Amino acid sequence: MPLVLQSYDIAGLPPRAGVEFWHDIVCRSFVPLECKPEQAGFQGAVTRLALDNCSVSTVRSSAQSVSRTRRLISASEETYYLLSLGVSGRGQVLQDGREAIVLPGTFALYHTNRPYTLRFDRDFEQIVFMLPTDALNARFGHAEYLTATLIDDSNPLADLTRHFLTGLMATTRPLPDMLVSRLTAQAAELVATMLIASGNRSGAPTSHRMAMGLQIRNAIEMRLRDPDLGRRMLAEQFRISTRYLDDLFADEGMGVAEYIMKRRLEWARDALSDPSRDRYQIGEIARMSGFVSQAHFSRVFSAAHGCAPRDYRNNRQNRLALLV
Repeated sequence: MPLVLQSYDIAGLPPRAGVEFWHDIVCRSFVPLECKPEQAGFQGAVTRLALDNCSVSTVRSSAQSVSRTRRLISASEETYYLLSLGVSGRGQVLQDGREAIVLPGTFALYHTNRPYTLRFDRDFEQIVFMLPTDALNARFGHAEYLTATLIDDSNPLADLTRHFLTGLMATTRPLPDMLVSRLTAQAAELVATMLIASGNRSGAPTSHRMAMGLQIRNAIEMRLRDPDLGRRMLAEQFRISTRYLDDLFADEGMGVAEYIMKRRLEWARDALSDPSRDRYQIGEIARMSGFVSQAHFSRVFSAAHGCAPRDYRNNRQNRLALLV
């Protein structure tokens, strides 16, 4: 999908109408939330940049508290991680029994499938990167241990992530779908890598499990095109039981084979979206993503994306032609 920039501001509205509109803005931009202004003359604005299945937003407002309650969670189907970057002011993130104070230049993560509270005791500005749970879990399957944990310059990737997200918010020129998808993937990869660095430094009792899970995911990425890649091969490579291997992936709600299939289909989708790979036939894309049979590849790709691989590529080419 193309870049979509949306801007909302309650400036000029009567106080009651402004507060009601602010609640709608926040729920529309993120997930259903309860918002409570903490002072008279409340002001707020959101600028949101949609990036494929993710978004990056700038939020400016007066003092307020924001809550994600169990009632709101029970009424939601999709779940997301949100990463807040402080630009000005001060914010407090409370989730999972932890608390992080977000100041300019620092980050905090939170997840929409569990209750959380955000508190702002003064005017503030933050950049918020929002991505689906699956998009982060595929890259770092233990992010739930880092919610409401401060990420500052002690993390070697904090500065790079800060500049990347700030630069994304400054992007206003139209971009082809293929470039938007790449930017989305790069943003998710960078955020996941920053979180991995935080997890490795946390000293949490789950660090060994986290490290093992990351090593196995990296091995899957390296051997994705190998048609023999599977549970037994991975268990033997890492000298663990298939039961423990399954347990490492249970946190993501999918089995190892399902995860491998998901990553193969994502790789194939990205390859079919990339004009630089148009020289490859559909059968070659199938083999490069680890499928032995082109027929099997076409069948599972169609089930996942609603159209055959060739049609997916042709649709992308037609969309690009319209931009020329």
